[in-house]
Amino acid sequence: MTLKLDGVRAIWHDKRGWLSRANKSLHNIPPWRAGQPRDCEIFVNNFRDTIRATRTRCLKQDTPSIAQEHLYGLALLDQRLRWGSLTNPTPADIRAQLKHANDLGHEGLVLRQGDDWVKIKPVETHDVLITGFTEGKGKHSGRLGFVTTTRGAVGAGFTDAEREILWTEASAGRLVGQVIEVSSMQLTPNGQFRHPVFVRMRPDKPSA
Repeated sequence: MTLKLDGVRAIWHDKRGWLSRANKSLHNIPPWRAGQPRDCEIFVNNFRDTIRATRTRCLKQDTPSIAQEHLYGLALLDQRLRWGSLTNPTPADIRAQLKHANDLGHEGLVLRQGDDWVKIKPVETHDVLITGFTEGKGKHSGRLGFVTTTRGAVGAGFTDAEREILWTEASAGRLVGQVIEVSSMQLTPNGQFRHPVFVRMRPDKPSA
């Protein structure tokens, strides 16, 4: 078992430097040096600080700084990520290890058996009121892009058909105040969703 950090994946390219998995440039990361991993997880304090640190082109006074200690090698694996091992674990064994890791502030665990990796993270659902909406862009132009709620924006998880139906509801002035169920990886300290995904409408719940 290894720890899963809530950071940013960074891969070193000799000509372009550190890039994300989406092939986009990352900034302010110390350059790769011989003998160091070329595939890393960057983690600075928390996910929000990590995003600010790696995506800020021009440093500001409050931009978190990235030091070598914030680079966790994935290939080769950083020893700090090792969490121990289990033999023939039961689901209860895995849940107990996950809870222990979460209690210490880690995002989750990765179960490894040979080349097979399984990411284990906590998931919870919340029923929230829709407070606003935005039209989509690109292929989602003319239908729903995302909705806003008191716990943050939700844009993932909608099917194309759901985006069209909900955009019709929005255009008719009926979407705001409806209740949706959202799956997320816990909540941030200020009560906002972490990685929210739309699950379903909840017409059985009282609306505003």
